[in-house]
Amino acid sequence: MFEMESKWLRSWTYGFCLLLLAAASGWKWHEFAIFPPLETWSMLFGYFAFFLIGATLLIGPLCTWLPAGWAPTLLSIRRDVGICAGLTGLLHAALVLVLFQGGEPLLLIIADSQAPKADGWLGLFFLSSTESGSWGWPVPNWSLAGVANYLGACALLILFALWVSSFPPAKKWLGTAAWKRLHLASPLLFLLVLFHGLIYVQTIKGEPHSFADLLWLAALVWLARGLSFLTAILRRKR
Repeated sequence: MFEMESKWLRSWTYGFCLLLLAAASGWKWHEFAIFPPLETWSMLFGYFAFFLIGATLLIGPLCTWLPAGWAPTLLSIRRDVGICAGLTGLLHAALVLVLFQGGEPLLLIIADSQAPKADGWLGLFFLSSTESGSWGWPVPNWSLAGVANYLGACALLILFALWVSSFPPAKKWLGTAAWKRLHLASPLLFLLVLFHGLIYVQTIKGEPHSFADLLWLAALVWLARGLSFLTAILRRKR
């Protein structure tokens, strides 16, 4: 019976995330009218991954405040929301790599280095190292857009590790203690994605979002987690 309930809950969570993505995409699509569809999808997947990562960090405090009987259900939902966050984040990264591999997209990036970029997707991180036909070591791109890409790459590595380890076989292979230590990186992942997004909101001309569209979730997450931490301390002192 419990296994059937778990499968139903997992299907419900995945279905809800899919419906939420479809609704949000339909609602926001017209705001990205200046961008080609593939670029629009890359940005929408990135935003959706950010919000789902934030949602996983909000579920922890709920476990603190609600009766203990809710914990198994909430933890199951958090795992499946995290899997959806990982999938949308990986799709975002894959689309960005495809776009840049085929030639720099029409993102109209402001405050980027005006120096020639490396070929293909390497141009996200490096400037061209060729001068007069000679070859040299790649030169890092330390413009705002380049820094955002480095933050995004670090976030992608963490996200992939968390995503893979969310599946039961990986959790069993790692062991409970190692799995818990790995997933302590979730707040760091959220911060990296937040700053990655904030820089791109600032540097992409025509980007329809503002800082407030990201910061409200960041404020909510840190407020909830701070209150949860205080609640846990007060309970221990009783």
